[in-house]
Amino acid sequence: MGTWDMGPFDNDGAGDLLAALRAGCFDIDDYCRHVDEEYLEADDAQAAIALAEVVAVARGLRPAPPQLDGIDAAAYTESLSPEQRGWILTTLRRAVAGSDTSELHELWAENGPEDLEAWRAPILRRVESLRDLS
Repeated sequence: MGTWDMGPFDNDGAGDLLAALRAGCFDIDDYCRHVDEEYLEADDAQAAIALAEVVAVARGLRPAPPQLDGIDAAAYTESLSPEQRGWILTTLRRAVAGSDTSELHELWAENGPEDLEAWRAPILRRVESLRDLS
């Protein structure tokens, strides 16, 4: 059974991303290439949300949570090109846009409107705080 909660690091997709970042083997270009342009799978959406949070920590928009122990968020964020940072923001927007473009949105919508909004609201705030990301 997978991990599933509302926080940006409270799911398996984020856990896999964080493990790869710690190990130094996360290749954002490879990740960008495999993500479907039309429909965002749940794990890819979870990873995009977690990546945006890593960037938010690096920019001082939130304190580093314990899940980021062993990850230098600032160094990682500085290693990203403007295109890669822009891609993270675009994918973050897609994750919460609607059930027709995001499996994760679809799954949260199945829980009902209250859960959907509780999950989406902090992500939408993150989108706004990172709007100049690229």
